[in-house]
Amino acid sequence: MTITLPHDDADADRATDIFERILDKAGNGTHHMVINVVIDDRHQALTSLLFEQDDDRLNISAYEALKFCRLLTAALTGLTGGIAMRTFTADSETVRGWKITDGDPLPLNRAETFNAYCYNPHTGELISPEPGVQYEDAPVIHI
Repeated sequence: MTITLPHDDADADRATDIFERILDKAGNGTHHMVINVVIDDRHQALTSLLFEQDDDRLNISAYEALKFCRLLTAALTGLTGGIAMRTFTADSETVRGWKITDGDPLPLNRAETFNAYCYNPHTGELISPEPGVQYEDAPVIHI
């Protein structure tokens, strides 16, 4: 099955701008980002991206970044979904998240991010948080 998602060049440009803002706000460390987009009641699309960043270099797969931006472009056409970013540094592990609503990635605060990670969406049951993981307010990235 192939699902075609509508978008135009303006959507792609906006997605690229938002993606660049995420990279700017990510900070130093190893980052694992996941984007999940709800297409309809039965279909979702998901992709992830791993990258490393420090003060003067960015190590990222151009192919994986393109896949991420393509799905972000689709999300910006009015679909719903979310982005989560887990960051690993030498002394911490943090999680931040954004909810995509009406084509806009809105930052989640630390409690909302915790709730998104610590509840099973299928059963509604609480899942124990991972030891040592900190949940943080996500920065504003929308345009």
